[in-house]
Amino acid sequence: MKRVWLWLMVVFGFVGCFSRPTPQSGIEFESDLKTSIDVSKVYFNSRESFFKSPFGAVEENTPVRFRIQVKRGDVREVQFLLYRQEKSGTGGKKMIKSITNLPMKLLMTTNGLDIWEITYTPEKPMVYGYAFRLVRNERDILVYANNRRQVNVSYNSVQGTGGIGRIQGDRYPLPYTLTVYAKGFTMPSWTSNMVIYYIFPDRFRNGNPKNDPIVGKRLFYDRKPIEFHTNWWDPYPWVPGPADRNSGDDNEFCNDFYGGDLEGIIEKLDYLAELGVTVIYINPIFEAPSNHKYDTADYMKIDPAFGDLTTFRRLVAEAKKRGIRIILDTSLNHCGSDSVYMDRYGKYPTLGAFENEKIQKSSPYYEWFSFRPNFKKADDAYDQWANPTLATLQEVDSYKEFAYRGTNSVTRYWLREGASGWRMDVTPWKSDNFWREWRKAVKETDPEAFTIAEVWFDASFYFLGDMYDSTMNYLFRSAMIDLGNGSNVISPLETLEMMRENYPPQVFSRLMNLISSHDLPRMLYELGYKRYGQAGYENFKKRFQMVVAFQFAFPGAPTIYYGDEIGMTGGGDPFNRGPYPWKDTGAPYGDEEMIGFFKKLGKLRHELPVLSQGSLSYVYTNRHALVFERRLGSSLFYFALNNGDNVHVIACRELTGNFEDPLVRTNLVLGGELSLAPGEFRYLVKK
Repeated sequence: MKRVWLWLMVVFGFVGCFSRPTPQSGIEFESDLKTSIDVSKVYFNSRESFFKSPFGAVEENTPVRFRIQVKRGDVREVQFLLYRQEKSGTGGKKMIKSITNLPMKLLMTTNGLDIWEITYTPEKPMVYGYAFRLVRNERDILVYANNRRQVNVSYNSVQGTGGIGRIQGDRYPLPYTLTVYAKGFTMPSWTSNMVIYYIFPDRFRNGNPKNDPIVGKRLFYDRKPIEFHTNWWDPYPWVPGPADRNSGDDNEFCNDFYGGDLEGIIEKLDYLAELGVTVIYINPIFEAPSNHKYDTADYMKIDPAFGDLTTFRRLVAEAKKRGIRIILDTSLNHCGSDSVYMDRYGKYPTLGAFENEKIQKSSPYYEWFSFRPNFKKADDAYDQWANPTLATLQEVDSYKEFAYRGTNSVTRYWLREGASGWRMDVTPWKSDNFWREWRKAVKETDPEAFTIAEVWFDASFYFLGDMYDSTMNYLFRSAMIDLGNGSNVISPLETLEMMRENYPPQVFSRLMNLISSHDLPRMLYELGYKRYGQAGYENFKKRFQMVVAFQFAFPGAPTIYYGDEIGMTGGGDPFNRGPYPWKDTGAPYGDEEMIGFFKKLGKLRHELPVLSQGSLSYVYTNRHALVFERRLGSSLFYFALNNGDNVHVIACRELTGNFEDPLVRTNLVLGGELSLAPGEFRYLVKK
């Protein structure tokens, strides 16, 4: 692999070579706006310290100063509109409630402009909203509020990215966000420099063939058979129809297995340590009929195809020897209909709530579920999440005792067995009070445990200090797809800046920054590499590496979805869940050279504290080029990229001298400009 494009050096001292733009577009207006107020002179930017200070989210009881400018003498009063933003039900939609209107004071007049000011001290942790009402007279009133720019994420979207706003008439403003978090909201000490490796366990490594699911013996719902891939390297999980390129599979989803297990993860711990991994996040490992395991059959048992409690304990112990922690995954929102708790098919010795497809009111689990007594078919008898295999769990006391309250509850038990934290599936589908209680149980059991939500939208509501520490960062993934595919860099930067502004800084630096996942297509697929052996791989690879390098240089926890480091691709579920192509299995695909690239990034992440702890600022943006700066004390680190199709030259008049590249141990000299080829990126660090 050519390495001439990778320049990396540790910087001490300030190098002033770039202009410092704000990554956002101009003020938005309503198309039918009629007013005598000179809207060209109205301005507020939530990211400029003159207009809002301090930046972003704040701790409770922190005074926050707001200023807005208008043309001199143009308005007689300005009101500060304050709102409370809440979630409306599930799914993340915002519900906005007005709290109060506060008068702003005319601070000064300068250069033909009036500057209005207010300082507000929020006393309670919550997600506030705010906007400004400009009053010229009773009939001429404008509102300056958040913009309407949209961030698209699969199954969801976020509107209003902060920064420069939108001028509209006096109705239905979309407020800016001000997140106010609780005093003392801190993070586990070990999370300051995480590199996360993310494993779908059936597909990572088969370390013990003796526990493989056996066709004809293991059953899948209502005594249906399972399927087993005899070739580990078969890249296409089986689904009904021709999409899996296999005509011999059955008509069931999620019942095909490869044989990956906990022994396989243990076998590859040294490999993961070489990648720089400090945390392994594992999709569910508890007993369940499916290959994905979100249809839990028994929360207190490891699935026999993955191992047993002894195996799990060994995994934790061996990982700890290498400085690696284990984060577990489960859903407390739903369990399997084929479970100890429902027992729809009469497989378990205890009385399930829907045993043999009959409602069993005498079951100890009956109140955990919501039933419809007059059902016509079994699939319609109970509340479910997404499909009948997933029975929704109710927030009743007996279930809460089992889930997290009790000494031997699911949450506490596995933390005591060595898990360092939890990722919680479909977080928005449980109430905030449920998660508040759950967090208390987590932190009582292990104050250093780390909690990760599955939230696909703006997760500010969960970061007030009473629910979660972090989230799976699908907003980051969305930005990286835009960046990798050559969008105007303003678009992804707006998404990233929105998060930096809305999230507490301690959360922003620990977000689970993923680019691929088990629920969405892999990044290489999103960048155009749809199948193994496709022409043009080197071009796709170049853009993929640009995105990965950005991920490792940016604040937050870079997260590697298993196999991304060897060039795995795959579309939507389940094709994003192919088996890792280990060479000793005879896999005919995979780019082993890419592994070295990931190892170098992992090493740098640990060698340069500025990458995990340093501040962030964007020092150059053009349509397809950007440079950002990380700063920690006297250490300075630059990251530059060009996501366009043409060479881009960035003037760096003051950045001159000798540069050391520790990756290839050569000395380079950079003159008065930095030239980036299409899809190229560089790290710039000076000693």
